[in-house]
Amino acid sequence: MKILIADDSDLMRIVIKGFFRKFLSTSEISETKNLSDTFDLLARENFDFLLLDINMPEANSNPDTVKEILTLQDKLKICMFSGNDKKTLEQAYREAGAIGFIQKDGNISNSLQEVLANNF
Repeated sequence: MKILIADDSDLMRIVIKGFFRKFLSTSEISETKNLSDTFDLLARENFDFLLLDINMPEANSNPDTVKEILTLQDKLKICMFSGNDKKTLEQAYREAGAIGFIQKDGNISNSLQEVLANNF
């Protein structure tokens, strides 16, 4: 499985990579730090799963961002990742095509494992 983690926090990417390696030991993991780099990489390589932070430098991800990414890779499973309030944002992102929404201040490990189990 090819995974892309798009998050501006070096520490958060390290933590998330650890979870992916625990749950999917044979996965190939790539990383980006901002939305521009994310789009550049998605234009060059196909991925199976994208964990996409909402608040990043230069530009934030919004529901239209999800739609735009899915025009590049329509089979890509996108899961939002944010410290923002899940209850107020999740529905709009799901309607745009995201398969899940993981809140950073929640139990990330369990949430990620649940998203993966329900979609792969």
